[in-house]
Amino acid sequence: MSLPETTSDPHTANDADSASDLYGAAAEFYDLLAAPTWARLGPLLRGALDGVDPGHGPLLDIGAGTGLSTEAAADAVPDAQLLAVEPSAGMRIALSTRLACRPALAGRVTVTAGTLRDVRLPRRLCAAVALGVVGHLAPVERALLWRLLSERLAPGAPAVVDVLDRTAPPTRAPLRLATRRVGDLEYESWSEGADDGWTLTYRVRDGETVVREHTVPLPWSGVGIATVAEEAAVAGLVCTRLAPDFAVLRTTPLTREDHS
Repeated sequence: MSLPETTSDPHTANDADSASDLYGAAAEFYDLLAAPTWARLGPLLRGALDGVDPGHGPLLDIGAGTGLSTEAAADAVPDAQLLAVEPSAGMRIALSTRLACRPALAGRVTVTAGTLRDVRLPRRLCAAVALGVVGHLAPVERALLWRLLSERLAPGAPAVVDVLDRTAPPTRAPLRLATRRVGDLEYESWSEGADDGWTLTYRVRDGETVVREHTVPLPWSGVGIATVAEEAAVAGLVCTRLAPDFAVLRTTPLTREDHS
């Protein structure tokens, strides 16, 4: 779930990764500490993808990150081919490792290094997933995303989006999100909110001693579901809220008038 990049030239993708890979520092810790988030997110995603017909085309995972969303979507739609788009080199390493551990999944997932500008999309998609993405986009970028989904999604197919990372509560006070012991060391993740995003801090402790610490400032807009619904409606998408921060967008169902 990483920041979009602006490059559209695949030959400059490696340089762009180095310059703007804000999630790279988090990749080492992400899966170790993601269990609380995915205990909630996993069932929501599976429910949102229930009934998807893979015969309509591949499933697009925008900002696939370490592959947690890719794997969950693949398991929810067992016969689907997937397109995983991820700009962060660090996150893609974790995604590739996940695929290496599941050869059958590797045969179904095509990974694109970059953003939607860099992927060759088919005419139709059976579904799309964009988790941890929308808040990184400016209004004009969101409008382009809604239009693309409206054009590519099969009739009635879902696009799953969230509007606020569940690990970033609306508070400026540091909050410990998760902790996990790995060998002799304790891994922790912390969040601290701000007006324009939040800061994630990862610490590795040996007893009371902090042996490593990585701080990742993440800009994120305050866009909410209501705004997403309004913007998506302009592109012909209907928004269904499944949780305060989680929704499904679908192409407007055809009416009898549309058939006539």
